[in-house]
Amino acid sequence: MRKKNKNDNDVIAQIYDTALAPGDWVDLLDTLAEWAGHGEATPDSEEESPAGDNPGRPAVARAVVGNSSVRPEVEHLIEHLERAVKSSAYMHALEDRCQVLNTLYNQMPWPMLMLDEWMQVVECNAIAHQVLAEGVVQLTSSGQLVIHDRKLRQALVQVNKLAEGRNTQLLSAPEESVSLLCVPVQKSDAPGNISQVRTILWVLSGHSIVTPSAERLQSLFAISPAEARLLHVLCKVGNLNQSAALLDISVHTARTQLKSTMAKLEANSQVQLVSRVMGHALVQGANLPAEQTEQEYTVTLPDGRVLSWMEYGAPDGAPVLTLDNLGSSLPDHAWFDRWYREQNLRVILIVRPGYGISTYNPDLQFGNLGADIRFLCQHLGIERPPMASYCGGGPYALCAAAQDPELFSRLGILASTVPIEHFELDKLDRLHKMLLRVFRRDPRLFLLIGRLAIRGVQKAPERFYVRMAKNLCPADQKIFADEELLSRTIKRMRHSQFQGARVHLEEYLRMQEPWQVDLGTISIPVLQWHGEDDRIISIGSARGLASSIPNVRFRSFPGYGRFMVYTHWQDFLVELLELPATAAPTYKASG
Repeated sequence: MRKKNKNDNDVIAQIYDTALAPGDWVDLLDTLAEWAGHGEATPDSEEESPAGDNPGRPAVARAVVGNSSVRPEVEHLIEHLERAVKSSAYMHALEDRCQVLNTLYNQMPWPMLMLDEWMQVVECNAIAHQVLAEGVVQLTSSGQLVIHDRKLRQALVQVNKLAEGRNTQLLSAPEESVSLLCVPVQKSDAPGNISQVRTILWVLSGHSIVTPSAERLQSLFAISPAEARLLHVLCKVGNLNQSAALLDISVHTARTQLKSTMAKLEANSQVQLVSRVMGHALVQGANLPAEQTEQEYTVTLPDGRVLSWMEYGAPDGAPVLTLDNLGSSLPDHAWFDRWYREQNLRVILIVRPGYGISTYNPDLQFGNLGADIRFLCQHLGIERPPMASYCGGGPYALCAAAQDPELFSRLGILASTVPIEHFELDKLDRLHKMLLRVFRRDPRLFLLIGRLAIRGVQKAPERFYVRMAKNLCPADQKIFADEELLSRTIKRMRHSQFQGARVHLEEYLRMQEPWQVDLGTISIPVLQWHGEDDRIISIGSARGLASSIPNVRFRSFPGYGRFMVYTHWQDFLVELLELPATAAPTYKASG
């Protein structure tokens, strides 16, 4: 008993260590899988065989249901996992908040400086070193802020010591064509540099200041045309007398208009008024550098959800629909873009709900994506296009073809996942065996370790892919040893998880349930390719899927595995497009 308690304590300690270092989640999974396996049937036992008494129920689900009594040690472990996940989620939230702010600071086209109470630069964005190398406001190589205009410096000192209050202030030196947007910040009690920051300072040179037009100001703030003209000029020159002269009105009139405008905008001073307008100008005028990525198009579905897609190849080429893998990270179709153009193909990647900017759908199943696909085809004016799906996109494509015979002209599935009844569970790779063992012991364990895994993969994706590749065939290992392909995969993963990674975990769980669609009703030609050395979806599992599909042409490839998409995708598309567009003769599975 003492040994058991010691082992349990070690597991609990590792749980909390992983909350602090989520990149170690695979090590924790290994420990939990070993712990869960004590006294339990292994994944390759007869209890989990898909050919059991109730083939309609997933093997993993049968195993869980069969465990009618939840042991106290499981509840104890789940209690600690829940605490660790909450702690990890809190740290994740803080990290993401910092990431959002850092992205904003680094992408804004103006120098940004964080000053401490002694006017020392604590941090700055990258462009500050480039822009402030010379001029009235300078940032020296040693990180010192130098302001050559005495009045401007004195005004900044007053703001920085909060002599002007805590409101945002806009300081200007018109003769130098420089303005400083000063944002006093609440002192942080967190450790590190953040606790030293007193003021965030934006340095706006004359040519960078974008003042909204008078017409825009009038529509934004519901002020009169005359008030809008005065406010527009005031933002430019910063002096009421000069503004009145430029507008050819009396100073008295200008003061009256200014007072009226301040009342309407609830500003207590001219500085506050101009600061509010220029704050809007910052947002309006920011020309953020666009991320080098493909455009994601959108359409609004009848139920109000947004469905997005991306296009590659020739815009006027022959359309081909495609669905990508579980996690929506493979393949990177930009890799094939030139070839698509050469073949005059317009490849349309449908972004599944929850990925990219397609609205998350909590009720999504393999069998109900077909309606979204049909709506998109109608929107694009496409009739019966071919569908080429990869990996986790296969179930959606197969179910859509079964339920809507007129949706596609032909269907291709490359390295597709398979219904749970066709899984050869004893041939799973080590990582998925561990996930399955934990799921069998208690699905809550799986969900909790999954939440830690999501953060771990996001923080250390390279480490995850290296660990995963160790259990795969040499051909798959070669794919992830290619630095460019690995970089593309990570970039696509991050791009696809714009709405978070929960959908990835949900899709994995969806794989453990019956599809509840009769694939025997598929009437169009189907091309199925699979690697014989696939160590996640075995070749036997793939053949089991092929046996349930009419009109299938099955081919297997010795020496290749799960990630053969980069080496075989082009040949796969060529053969798919050569299939007849009708469901005429039935193909016999071969290979």
